[in-house]
Formats: sequence, C-alpha cells, structure tokens
Amino acid sequence: MGQFFKMFFAALLAGVVLMILPFILMIGFFSALASLGSQPEPMVKPASTLVIDLSVPIMDRAVEDPMAIFTSFSTMAGNVSMPVSLREMTETIAYAAQDENIEGISLTGEGFGGGMAQLVAIRKALDEFKASGKYVTAYANLYSQGDYIAKSLADKVFLNPNGTVDFKGMSMTSMFFKGFEQKYGVGVQVFRTGKFKSAVEPFLLEKMSPENRRQSMELISTIWDTLSIAAAQSRGYDREWVDRVASQRLGFTASGALECGLVDSLLYAEQYDAYLDSLGGENRVKYAEYARHVAGRLGMHGGEDRVAVIYAQGDIVYGKGTVSQISEEALRKGFEKAAEDDRVKAVVLRVNSPGGVSITADNIWKMVEDLKSEKPVVVSMGDYAASGGYYISCGADYIFAEPTTITGSIGVFAYIPNVEELAARNGITTDQVSIYPNSTDPTILTPVSPGLSKIIQNSVEQTYSQFVSRVAQGRGMTWDQVDSIAQGRVWSGVSALQIGLVDEIGGLDRAIAKAADLAGAVDYSVVEYPKTSASSLEQVLSILNSDAQVKVKDLVGEDLYAMYRTVRQVSESGEPVVLTRLPYGVEVRL
Repeated sequence: MGQFFKMFFAALLAGVVLMILPFILMIGFFSALASLGSQPEPMVKPASTLVIDLSVPIMDRAVEDPMAIFTSFSTMAGNVSMPVSLREMTETIAYAAQDENIEGISLTGEGFGGGMAQLVAIRKALDEFKASGKYVTAYANLYSQGDYIAKSLADKVFLNPNGTVDFKGMSMTSMFFKGFEQKYGVGVQVFRTGKFKSAVEPFLLEKMSPENRRQSMELISTIWDTLSIAAAQSRGYDREWVDRVASQRLGFTASGALECGLVDSLLYAEQYDAYLDSLGGENRVKYAEYARHVAGRLGMHGGEDRVAVIYAQGDIVYGKGTVSQISEEALRKGFEKAAEDDRVKAVVLRVNSPGGVSITADNIWKMVEDLKSEKPVVVSMGDYAASGGYYISCGADYIFAEPTTITGSIGVFAYIPNVEELAARNGITTDQVSIYPNSTDPTILTPVSPGLSKIIQNSVEQTYSQFVSRVAQGRGMTWDQVDSIAQGRVWSGVSALQIGLVDEIGGLDRAIAKAADLAGAVDYSVVEYPKTSASSLEQVLSILNSDAQVKVKDLVGEDLYAMYRTVRQVSESGEPVVLTRLPYGVEVRL
C-alpha cells in the first residue's frame, strides 16, 4: 500500500507540474515581449571603446531571435550565450571603423567561440578596422590557442600576471573502437570506396592507416602554417619564432609568455581598464548593444538589387531536419525564394558541413544546377565543405574557400551496427524466413547477408562514380583527374586551390562581392535564406541543448565526449544509408 501511495503522489505531482509549466512559459514569454518593447535604442557615447567578447558562439548564421523569449528564459536556464552571426560581426566591425563615437576595440573573453574559418574572417575584419587608424587591444586571464591567434593582431596583447597562453601547434586525434568491439561482441559492418576514406577506420582498425596518417599530417600542417604565420607576422616574428615558442610551449607561464614575446605586458583587469581610459576610449559599449544599435544599417549598399545568401550549415540529413542541420526541405524554400524574386540578381551558398546523406546532397546539387541556369551561384566555404558538403558545392559558378577550410573528401561509405555476438553471449538469438534470399533487411541482431552485402557495396560504388562525375562536370575536369584527387582524401583550402577544387581563397564578403560582380549588380543589399521555420520553443530548446552539450563536454572532457557522440551517431543508424561524410570521432584540435 505504501508503494501505491508513493506512485500515486508522484503521478499527481507530475500532472500538476505539466499543468503549471505552460502558464510559467506563457508568463515568461509575455514578460519578454514587454521587456523587448520597452528597451530603448542603445546610446553610443563619444570616446567609446567597443568591447567584443570572442568567447561567445560565433556561427555562420546564428539562430534568429525567437520572439525575445530568451530575455527571461536564459536567466532561468543559467545565462545561455546567444550565438552571434559571423556576417553581422564582421559588418559591425566595419561599421565601427567609420563611427566617430568609437575610438577603438577591446577584445575580451577566454576561448574562441567560432571555428577556424570564423577566426580567419574576424582577423581580416579586425585588420581592416586597424587600417582606419583606430586601436585594437586584447586582454584575457587565459588564452586558448585559437583565442590567441584571433587576438594576436591587436596593437597590444595583455595577459593576467598568473595567466597562460596555450600556443602549442595543432593535432588531429582519431578514436578507434576495434578492441572494444572484439571485447564486447559488438561491431559495425562497413562498405566504402576510396583508399583515403577514413570515415569508417575507427570501426575497423586500432590506429590510423598509413594513408590516413599522411593526409591528416598534411592537413594540419597546412592549416597550422596559415594560422601560426599570421599570428607571428602580427607580432613581428617569423617561422623560427613559431617553432621555438610552440614546440617548447613557452607561453605556459605568464612570465614565459612575456619573455618570448607572445604578450606585451602583464596586467590585472583593473589595470587594463585604466589603460583603455588612457587611449581616449573611457566609455565602454558591449558588442551586443552596439550591434543592436547599428543593425538597420548593415548589409545595405543602396539600390533595389539583392544578393541572396543561402546557408547550408550542419550535417546533411534526410527529411525535415532541425535548425542546426541541412535538410532538402529548408534549402528548397530558400532556393525557390531566390529564384522567384526578380530583385535577387545572384546567390551565395554558404557551406559549413562535413556531409551526410548522399541522396539529399545530390538533390541539393540539382537545386544549384537549376538556379545557376537563371542566376550566378557562388559558393563560400566555412570550416567544412567536405564530402557531401563539397558535393553540394562543386556545381557552382565560382567557389571560395578559407585557407583553413577542410574540404574534398570525395568518397562514399555506408555502415550498419551489429550486436549479434553480444546478444548470443546473453542467450538472445534470432531466426527468420524470407521469400527471397535478400528479402530480410539487416538489424542490430542480424548481420547483412552476403547477397545484400554485394548490393550495398555496388550502391556505394555507383554513388562514388556519380560523385566524381558531378565534380568533373562542375570543375571542368575529366573523371580520371577527379578520381586521382578524390578517393576520400581530405584537403585544406590552400591545397584545394592548388588542385583545382576551388577557385579562390577568401571569405563570405569576397563571395558576396563576386556574386554581385557576376550579375552586374553595383548597388545592392544582402538578404539571407532560408528563413528559420522552427517555433520559438523549438529554437529555445535548440539553444539550451547546444549549451547543455558544451557543459557536458567541459565536465567529461573532449575525448569522452567524442566517444559519446560517435557511439550515438552509429547507434542511430538502423539501415544501410549511403553517406558522403567526414569521419566520425575525428577531432582537429587548435
């Protein structure tokens, strides 16, 4: 009876919570709307320093403001950091260079909130800001490597007297599961093409294959050369300095960072504030406030013509997808709007994707083909435009990549998890009858039959052949020429330019200008697609989920978090879906 009452009152409490929760959310929602409506436009005082915290999430396209519900909800959730749009940030910095009220920029925060492509783009924007004659300074208690490289172009770089600068070089870590599979009786049946297609190596090997080791070393070497030399030149040093400082990790102590020239001085936060005052920027305006102040003035060049930027950000998935994935449905809406709007003269497809489901990638490729028959289409690559990400890019009229972009990976694979041995060890077996030898689909308890294995492998090889043909058509190469640089091999943006996979090194701003030039547009504004269709609550949950993932990663560490992600992604595969994707469980660490 006691157990009954425990269950009864637990159910009653759950019911009460479910009844009250919608009212709490509604109150928070309307409070947020009221707060939004009462907010005056921020005032930017003369002699102001623009303070930019580079640790906030910086994305190619940030989630749109979900009806301002975060105004109240973020406090309840623990001050979730709202993502910042890369284009908004770079254009805001450019606007600040011409704003008489802004004396300079102070770069703050610990850690860099974007990827390598965002880092390069923001460095470029800051460098152009400095050309206006205004100052850029930087301060942190601790500098991560990416954070330091981003801030190294500041006129002065300051560090807390007890801080560190983690300038150490790059690494690329792969996690392997073969021993785990053998020990516990679980496995993954793999189908692939390309000797460099390392996406499935973690399930087959115990360490990197020679081909994967070679391509990985070449990849991080070219990226490190680009970023480290840029940082060194900003500090007035050369490659020899980079090798000495990074190999010995001389920035591990504050005194070491000062002695080797990584930073200019060691200051506490109060001393740094006083230094900013001495430069003439005694007033402070935070980036979020300033961006809201100038929002209506960004992206406008005048005239009626438009350049549309269509964002393809995240894994390529089948079906509807989420705001953080690339789905055919969402992109099709963007392409259709761009095609139907006579004011849109050209389109930039901004790709930041490691790939995904091949059929979706091919459908998006077809959208690009159809649209470019009417209007110029230029691709701008972000951190990743690899495998399926390159598939959807290869047909564009012109392709830009950042020097640090990870691209190529022209290869195909499929995999199916299987726990038949583990089940058998614990007394679970299966048996079946079927009309034809290949009638039975594989499950986690039933392996792929030999006949079906041949069918799936044939499908993978046909998809690879089609992939290579698409690239050859788009890049003006022969099938054999593409095959020689394909085979699943990954390239940096610098290397991709040398072998003809991209046309030019540059960021989103260059791509927009190129698209306008191809269309003959001089005075134009920029519009963005697709419009976010997710509800406010869905966007809230998306942000909270993203923030929760960051907290979990901080708690358990990068290695355990990478294992969790890989196991989860594999476990979600219940059917042999053909993929064009970068490896799971591989981390390029800056």
